[in-house]
Amino acid sequence: MSLRLMMTMLAVAPLALAANLGALRADEVALWAAPVEGRTVFDEHRADAAMNPASTMKLVTAWAALNRLGPGYRWRSELKSNAVLENGVLRGDLYWIGRGDPRFDSARLTELLRQLRLRGVQRIDGQLLLDKRAFSRISSADGFDGDAERVFSVPPDTHLSNLKVAWLRYFYEQGRPQVVLDPPLPAFRLDNRLQPGAAASCGDVREHATVSLSGNSIRVSGKLPPACDGAASYVNVLDNDGYAGQSFAAIWQMLGGEGPRGIAQGSTPPDARQLVRLDSEPLPQALSDINKYSNNTMARSVWLTLGAENPHSGDTVVDAQLAVRSLLLERGIAAEPLQLENGAGLSRRERISARQLGAILLDAARGPYAAEFIASLPLASEDGTLRRRFAELGPRLRLKTGTLGDARALAGYWQAPSGQRLAIVALLNSARAAQLQGALDALVGDVVERYAAQLQGQP
Repeated sequence: MSLRLMMTMLAVAPLALAANLGALRADEVALWAAPVEGRTVFDEHRADAAMNPASTMKLVTAWAALNRLGPGYRWRSELKSNAVLENGVLRGDLYWIGRGDPRFDSARLTELLRQLRLRGVQRIDGQLLLDKRAFSRISSADGFDGDAERVFSVPPDTHLSNLKVAWLRYFYEQGRPQVVLDPPLPAFRLDNRLQPGAAASCGDVREHATVSLSGNSIRVSGKLPPACDGAASYVNVLDNDGYAGQSFAAIWQMLGGEGPRGIAQGSTPPDARQLVRLDSEPLPQALSDINKYSNNTMARSVWLTLGAENPHSGDTVVDAQLAVRSLLLERGIAAEPLQLENGAGLSRRERISARQLGAILLDAARGPYAAEFIASLPLASEDGTLRRRFAELGPRLRLKTGTLGDARALAGYWQAPSGQRLAIVALLNSARAAQLQGALDALVGDVVERYAAQLQGQP
């Protein structure tokens, strides 16, 4: 039976039971649920309505990435140069080719530069040039300008490092509170105004330490209790190029290197030779971080990688959309009402229906990469964004969450003790979404309870 025919049957099959919407108005929510091992819809409500899925859109990106890139896909970072290496001196420019590794961090950059030192490079007598050609364009996230300094809205980049976040790490030394910047960005001076605090516990260190930026100075003030030894908070500084360059310079100096003379963008010349190559962890590692913790920047990086690795138009964003839509066509899944912006759900205009997202969940669970896809989802009451939710259902329930000001969403699977699985999508769009999260959880819980009762042959 073709998937297209199967989805037609799912759309018209009689429903087993009707959803109990509880406190939710009928026009606020869309629901769809169907057994992975079955061929009928278990329950649905407004399943064809175009809804803002918030971060459950990341499931579309994860599904497309596993199928188009493969679970063995790795991002490659390279250092190249056409300059002569003489007595430890690279007598020219060094090119850093970035490809948008979403998990690239200080540890990865340190390893990249350690290998450069092992190649015999002591001093870079030229510029560090960032080769950013992997992404021709960065997808938008319109409507979040007021959140530009928030970590969740950091845009993706070919040379993204540490999600462009510098960490302030706190500790006590000889009875005095100390703070260090990690990585130690050379362009910034840390002004420590912390005083000892008397609180018995630390809790959120931001309740004790106030951080303010003024030019190239980061001032940290407040009363820090000894219990905050080992705590950390973040500060969002610099643009992507500035952060990457400053991180490179800081770590290079820590490894005993000298230079570079400056930082700019540049295309690697054809005659440049490879000095260092460093591959990332496989794709499923990134998908787990993305889906369990709903990381927008990383999801947008994977989305752009889809376009970069499946070039058709020369526009990375357009090619990412084509990669998803062509996969829908191949699998016999309706192309409408899907609307894409950045593949992360950090969007005011992305749309999908509960039925369409449900069809993707079914395809993912029945496909060759089911284990990798399902393992990326948060476990109810145990980890990620579900750590404090659905305690009564526990880890048999794995759901991706979605949260925007006027949207809440849940999508994933429940597995019965017998092994049978139910794919579930619940999308809530409402001005009162924030106060209805509990009602959305109750709706999903009700669906699971009724399906479990049906499996046991109960009325």
